[in-house]
Amino acid sequence: MAKKKLRKPDSNVAGATISAKSGRRALVKVVLIVGVLLASLVGFAAMATRRDTAESAASGRRTSAPPPTPQYSANAPAKEYVYAGSKLLAVSEPVQPAPNDLAVWRLSTGTWYVVGDVITTQTWGVSTDKPAPGDFDGDNKTDFCVFRPSEGNWYIIESGTSVFTTLAFGQNGDIPVPADFDGDSRTDLAVYRPGTQNWWIKHIASGVIVNRQYGNSTDKPIPSDFDGDGKADMALWRNSDATWYVWQSSTNTGGGFQWGATDDTPVPGDYDGDLKTDYAVWKADNTWSIRYSSNGTSGTLSAWGYESSDIAVQGDYDSDGKTDRAVWRPSTGYWYIVKSSNGNIRSQPWGENGDIPVPAPYRR
Repeated sequence: MAKKKLRKPDSNVAGATISAKSGRRALVKVVLIVGVLLASLVGFAAMATRRDTAESAASGRRTSAPPPTPQYSANAPAKEYVYAGSKLLAVSEPVQPAPNDLAVWRLSTGTWYVVGDVITTQTWGVSTDKPAPGDFDGDNKTDFCVFRPSEGNWYIIESGTSVFTTLAFGQNGDIPVPADFDGDSRTDLAVYRPGTQNWWIKHIASGVIVNRQYGNSTDKPIPSDFDGDGKADMALWRNSDATWYVWQSSTNTGGGFQWGATDDTPVPGDYDGDLKTDYAVWKADNTWSIRYSSNGTSGTLSAWGYESSDIAVQGDYDSDGKTDRAVWRPSTGYWYIVKSSNGNIRSQPWGENGDIPVPAPYRR
């Protein structure tokens, strides 16, 4: 049998094989080195993060996570805020009260004339009625309402639904004094009965009736929130001794406070914007004398109006939360208003002689 000769491997092939094996070993080493480096970096980053978090917590510095929105107490800021980076930014002004609209009720036709953002005309009532506007449905708009003494009925057009409502409460001779006596943001039915010096109040939401004897037959009822608890107080002006008598709802107690002089015209309002009604009178020399509830100081403001013929219509006409001095002049139908926000004068004709001014935030 012939013997086969073994062939020696080609030197080039052998070299290539050896080089491939060496390359694979080198690649494995590189991968291992890179892996070790990456693991080291990740570990170092984690340690650094933990150390930074701990240091931040100890020093009070903010970390990348924003803190929760702060919860304010009774001393809340006058604006709303949000976080933007490391700062607090104001995003809105506080809600401002709606300004009074100029409005009159015409006895001859029982028609309401209102000028605000738009002009509104509404026939509602008869000449023997007494206008008694208020927010009876709680939608922050004043409703057209009249009290009919001959029947003891209240006739209301609810602004929210335009529904006509008739409510029996009171009797002939009563003086309508609608106001929010229970603090639910809805005007309650209320009358002052001079013959018996009784206040009768019917809470519009619950129907609960409250009665209290307070005052005398010649007092002028002027309910308002003198103690700042969000509820109207039973209050009267007694011309004979120039004294205010207020039954405070916050303490359920009454008392008198002398402010003004006999034959002054009472013009209560929140002239300093502290959500409390201030004692104020319009004097014979046409000056306005005010006792500010915020600090107990008094002030005499310059003459404004002609008291013998003008009608005081003080109220917030510029929506700054403060009562403005204002009068309506029947002879010309002009309104004269001193804006508390900037001292500017607003004069505007609206109404005619014989009308009854009924300014309020109708917001039609």
